Amino acid sequence: MSHIRSPIVLMYHGTPDETPDSVYSIKSQVFAKHLKYLQQNGWSTVLFKDLDKAQSLPEKSVVLTFDDGYKDNFQGAFLPLAEQGMKASWFITTDCIGGHAHWLGKTSRQTQMLDTAQLLEMHSAGMEIASHTCSHPDLSLLSYDQQLTEFETAKKVLENLLSTPVTSLAYPFGRLNADSIAAAERSGYSRACTTRPGWFGSENNPFLVRRIAIFSGDSPSVLARKLAYADNDVSWKKIVNYYTGRILSKLHINVGIQ
Repeated sequence: MSHIRSPIVLMYHGTPDETPDSVYSIKSQVFAKHLKYLQQNGWSTVLFKDLDKAQSLPEKSVVLTFDDGYKDNFQGAFLPLAEQGMKASWFITTDCIGGHAHWLGKTSRQTQMLDTAQLLEMHSAGMEIASHTCSHPDLSLLSYDQQLTEFETAKKVLENLLSTPVTSLAYPFGRLNADSIAAAERSGYSRACTTRPGWFGSENNPFLVRRIAIFSGDSPSVLARKLAYADNDVSWKKIVNYYTGRILSKLHINVGIQ
């Protein structure tokens, strides 16, 4: 597809073996098909921190990001990625390491989180372990100082664990305000991502990187359309409307010239 632009950032969450409890999680068997599609179609997986040198990345580069740090990511995503020589970035909620995702309500197998030993193994295998704050709050409801504490503490916890700089951040729930950007920069991060869809290059602010959400029903063909259009909604109806609009606008321009 000649209109594919890259790099492009995808957002995953849990990768359970069983049917996902959340629309944001994807069955591990489906994720394996995503990896196969990416490989067969010439996509290179790069880390979120690699976006600092976006110009020098391969022509078809994709960043696979995983939010929160679910335990089922170890078996369902990390091991298959490592086996294929592919890589991804994990945004970890540090208060929940080895525990549960408290914001999801009742606990279950699918709310279990990665532990320190798993994070260390993933890091040593070349995966990026990055920050998703300490407590997974709605940042837009916090003061600047509260946000600064969330960002700085999470960064410190991960850097102490991994003995490496942590420069990437994802905002929980994709919610943020102007203070979030200022606090993220002051905390020493170089880049942060939102949940707003779009191309990587369509947003100049390094603290507002766009990502495409992957949902539980996304087959490899849906993934292909998401990579082509950089949107969360890639239903055929929307795509047909998009092209119809382009054709009509071109016809209109031509009529105007005459």
